[in-house]
Amino acid sequence: MTTNNSLLGAVVGSPISHSLSPAIYRAAFAYQSLEGEYEAAQADAANIKDVLTQLRERGVRGLSVTMPLKEAIIPFLDVIDEDARLLNAVNCVDFNNGIATGHNTDGDGCCDALEQQGGALLGGAHAVVLGAGGTARSVALALGRRGARVAIINRTAAKAEELVRTLAPAAQEAGGDIVIGSLDEIGRAGVLVNTTSVGMNSDELPLPANILRRNIVVLDAVYSPMETALLTAARQAGGKTVDGLWMLIQQARRQCVHQFGWNPEAEPMREAAERELAARHK
Repeated sequence: MTTNNSLLGAVVGSPISHSLSPAIYRAAFAYQSLEGEYEAAQADAANIKDVLTQLRERGVRGLSVTMPLKEAIIPFLDVIDEDARLLNAVNCVDFNNGIATGHNTDGDGCCDALEQQGGALLGGAHAVVLGAGGTARSVALALGRRGARVAIINRTAAKAEELVRTLAPAAQEAGGDIVIGSLDEIGRAGVLVNTTSVGMNSDELPLPANILRRNIVVLDAVYSPMETALLTAARQAGGKTVDGLWMLIQQARRQCVHQFGWNPEAEPMREAAERELAARHK
């Protein structure tokens, strides 16, 4: 399947030079034998309307949306799907039939990584999510929709309470739940997801290592470094681990389904992301 060298996709945000999306999507396009461009477009809340208009005029078929635009882009879209509306955050836009539709694939990407790379069974699972920011919200909602009981642990109680109040009803409708949690629940949990930035720039752990149990599946949303102190500690405790790069790849695959109607193979995208990261650290 081929097309001309048109603009197939772009990632928008600020700063944008660090984004792995161009490398990941170009690998997906190559695997599908698609000929087209994928760009990184610098944009912030002040100019996203103009940037979006320009990209639409160029015939872009899909956008990845990163910080600080996940909320700011919403007023300029035609349709927002149910999960993105609940989360008040969009990380994916498709332009099918000329209609700009916003989605949020972060949570489902995390769940896909937990299941496919971690072997987790999420229906009925006892899951713990560390953090209560945007990533935590999307992950908690997706886990709850798959039937998991999700405990939220966050330093700021008010943020965790707001997350539960907003998202628990949707999880309960699907047979799951979202509740306020505490560290002692990790000893009983089958799944742990860290959405905080702890471990990104240090060997710091977001929790005491001795509470991690054997066979727990741990995903750290941090992907630089890929091997965080949390993942090392979980592996030493006998748990299964999934790095944040897999979450990034899986949510990008979900975006491709919305934007282009096909689900690319994960491995070529992963390999491209690893090559890009290695090149940056030379």
